Amino acid sequence: MLPPAHIEFTWAATDFVRKKLHRWKDVDFRLMALAAILPDLIDKPLAVFVFPESHAALLYAHTLLLHVAAWVAAMKSPWRKKLFPYMLAFSGHLIGDRIWLFGQTFLYPFKGWRFLRWRNVGSVKDFGRAYADIVREEPILLWFEVVGFLLLGLFVRQNRLGDRRRLREFLRTGKLGE
Repeated sequence: MLPPAHIEFTWAATDFVRKKLHRWKDVDFRLMALAAILPDLIDKPLAVFVFPESHAALLYAHTLLLHVAAWVAAMKSPWRKKLFPYMLAFSGHLIGDRIWLFGQTFLYPFKGWRFLRWRNVGSVKDFGRAYADIVREEPILLWFEVVGFLLLGLFVRQNRLGDRRRLREFLRTGKLGE
């Protein structure tokens, strides 16, 4: 899944939980977006600038080990109830990436000390080329993006974010008015 769809699916799920399950009323959607793409915000710069020879775009932030450690830390925190939705968004990223298909990375270091080799992503240009290739090779990614875009449209419509005042408030606070 590409970053926009991670955010769109997360916002749609969060909005559903808020409205139908009456939970997470004080969630900040800006932080939810950040949590949803945090594994990529960590791993992509590492892949390009720190470990370009790894030929891996999914590194530490896409491993089960890191997510288990993050959950343990969050659940021991006095803010665990507040952190819970953000942790779901953070780890939900792995579902969106279908990480179980990439066991070498997901189960790192239990399946060895190397991450799944993907493509040459040692520069920003190489990274762009690799993403263009993967979209052509995995058309399901385009469907995720289309569905995500539709979910975003529904989110905007249901929350009346077409109203400039409401949109400004949403962008400023991360909260949705009732």
